[in-house]
Amino acid sequence: MSTHRQEDPLEQDPVTVGMRFAEIVTGTVISEEPPHPDSPLGRVTAFTAEHGGDALTPEHIRAAVEGRPLPPPA
Repeated sequence: MSTHRQEDPLEQDPVTVGMRFAEIVTGTVISEEPPHPDSPLGRVTAFTAEHGGDALTPEHIRAAVEGRPLPPPA
């Protein structure tokens, strides 16, 4: 009699299950790839790479989400 437990191919670790659940609930996809440069997140990422995170304000986020040009840093 073997004491080796057969791995269930449908069994996943709790972190993976939680991430998949979050994707379903929020209608998003969690990715490790960089965001597309033209996406709001890509534009904000490029802004912070150039000007630093301290230059980022709520107005920059609003502009990115609305598709407007990001204002210059203050």
